[in-house]
Amino acid sequence: MNPYHVAIIVCMGVVTYATRVGFFGLAGAVRLHPMLRRMLEYVPLSILAALLFPGVLAPAGRLESPVTNIYLWAAVITSVVLVLVRRPWAAIIVGVAVMLVLRRLVG
Repeated sequence: MNPYHVAIIVCMGVVTYATRVGFFGLAGAVRLHPMLRRMLEYVPLSILAALLFPGVLAPAGRLESPVTNIYLWAAVITSVVLVLVRRPWAAIIVGVAVMLVLRRLVG
């Protein structure tokens, strides 16, 4: 690996750690309004959605038909399993298995 890339990764880790430590230190000293606190609870979920949806809905860089999009089918099935069994590990295993089967069947 290029030393430049290693330095970038290390710097990103330091910045991420510093912002988290700074925020948690500040959050302990400042009393947040209950509504703001509730809003902040949804930030991780919204970031996860922002990272996942483009890859699921447009895996080739453009929107695909929902009928032929195996990523969408795998995500829907995984979500249904997660809602039904409420066990993330089970949903992950089912999601990986569904993706393997769909890739084998489709192409």
